[in-house]
Amino acid sequence: MKKLLVVLLGIFVAVFALAAFDPTTYVSATIGEPDTLDPHLAYDTASGEVLYNVYENLIAYKGRSVSEFEPRLATEVPTVKNGLLKDGGKTYVFPIRKNVKFHNGNPLTPEDVEYSFERGLLYDPDGGPMWMMWYALFGVHSRDEALEEFVGKPVDEIFDAKTGEPKAEYKQKVIDFYKQVVDPAIEVQGDNVVIKLVRPYAAFMNIIAQSAHWAAVLDKETCIKLGLWDGKAETWWKYKGLEKEKSPLYAYAMGTGPYKFVEWDRKQQKVTLVANENYWREPAKIKKVIIWGIDEWSTRKAMIEKGDADSIAVVLEYLDQLRGNKDIQIIENIPSLSVTVLA
Repeated sequence: MKKLLVVLLGIFVAVFALAAFDPTTYVSATIGEPDTLDPHLAYDTASGEVLYNVYENLIAYKGRSVSEFEPRLATEVPTVKNGLLKDGGKTYVFPIRKNVKFHNGNPLTPEDVEYSFERGLLYDPDGGPMWMMWYALFGVHSRDEALEEFVGKPVDEIFDAKTGEPKAEYKQKVIDFYKQVVDPAIEVQGDNVVIKLVRPYAAFMNIIAQSAHWAAVLDKETCIKLGLWDGKAETWWKYKGLEKEKSPLYAYAMGTGPYKFVEWDRKQQKVTLVANENYWREPAKIKKVIIWGIDEWSTRKAMIEKGDADSIAVVLEYLDQLRGNKDIQIIENIPSLSVTVLA
């Protein structure tokens, strides 16, 4: 199950210890720590390494392919052939998998999927990844751009600067923005979730595939209990653009994935995950994962040499210090994936 871990990108090389003292625990000594565990705000690889293992998406890439997909929380990948891709590429139907449970025991429902997509779109924090979802579904780059088009006024004129509430003359339009724009784009129809794009967009499936935590599925009930958006049209603006550390999901994660979130020790820059023994696919053989941000190179080097870490992040300039150690495996030229949107 080690393949479920997000590995290192770019200027780093993956270095693995060949002998592990505890085969059921995996320790990754990396650099830095997550920026946030809120899937709709996280936009960095350190956050993604955690979220990728805790949450799941509707679909996933098939093997190493970046053009073929396989089901994950959806039971089928929409195609023209199976009738789940309709209207010339504008309507996607996702049958939602049954008998899947979140880590707290709540069952996965189509309403969780709808809520997750809508909450992300409405939250749309500055500097976050949700612009990709807005562009894919609506052809705009942000919630505010869409709202301005719908209301016909700039955002700073729509909302009261002191209270953050819509001005009286625009309040109904702000409510209607959810009812007439956002809500119809993601609908529950029986056991299916139907997503409607304003025009065909070839990159949509890539944008929502597994590892894209901005399209991860959250537990609606838990989110509301934590103080996130309550799912109502009359309140959505109260939760938009919430500051990073004020999000209830900043240091908390709970999905359907192969690993459960245990804690994020900010002082040690250490995230601990444990295997989800009720995982619907197959429980992970590695029972505990520690993702440890160790900024000092000499400390990471000592950890891999002593067997205190199973893998470490190595900047290229330090790589020669590890060559020749028969207990260490160096994997170079790891393929990486980058998506560039030209709009």
